[in-house]
Amino acid sequence: MTLGVLAGQVGMSKSGLFAHFKSKEEVEIELLDQMAGVVANHVLIPAMRAPEGLPRLEAAVHNWFGWSTKAGLPGGCPAAAGMFELDDVEGPVRDKLFTLEQQLWGQFKQLALDAIAQGHLRRDLDVDQFIWELGGIYLNHHASLRFMRDRQANARAEQAFQGLIERAAPVAAKRSSGSRSTSKRK
Repeated sequence: MTLGVLAGQVGMSKSGLFAHFKSKEEVEIELLDQMAGVVANHVLIPAMRAPEGLPRLEAAVHNWFGWSTKAGLPGGCPAAAGMFELDDVEGPVRDKLFTLEQQLWGQFKQLALDAIAQGHLRRDLDVDQFIWELGGIYLNHHASLRFMRDRQANARAEQAFQGLIERAAPVAAKRSSGSRSTSKRK
């Protein structure tokens, strides 16, 4: 987003916008802080109403896929865009985005750990790998939805996430779901 576009959207001149902020970096950092609040309100807070463990993790992930569209951000996820734009740029905006992403991924990691504690995911699960794969699903969903305009992006992301959950399920749960799927095929 350019400062001119932002100034126009808030009904100010560029100089008026700069009266509130000392630099473009400060504007971008404030926008990232605002984004974090929107993510909390659209993704994490509603998920906390779900029962602990896997239901809560699934609710958070379901809310996360496409959150920016649901929140009315026509440009997509600012964090996903920023990760590619700032990947080789050092400075306070990249540092802020890095911190926010670490916090978000940390919250998803805690949800996965809670699911393990509830017995919904296997105890020997490599949680860091699980979160890494979840992040990959999210970024692919974002690119498929925004760039490729794939109408199947939501369904594919949900299917990929369910595959991740199935691989992370305790062995007993895999056996019982395998029995159910076998009985459905008969």
